[in-house]
Amino acid sequence: MRRDTVTVPSGWHVVLRFEADNPGLWALHCHIAWHMEGGMFVSFLERPDDLKALVRDIPPATKSLAERFCASRQ
Repeated sequence: MRRDTVTVPSGWHVVLRFEADNPGLWALHCHIAWHMEGGMFVSFLERPDDLKALVRDIPPATKSLAERFCASRQ
């Protein structure tokens, strides 16, 4: 399947245009691990102030659950 993909020939470039309307930290990358390790990965931070508000205003029960989940992964 070739959905939401762009093949970039060697020495070429691609210009992407998209509507950035969803707060968060979003990854744009190749799905080949060694490509990501080689620096072919970029993150987009969209609407950082809205993201801060979402994190600040998270319900206590959800925050507690998330903290327990993250702690269990360490």
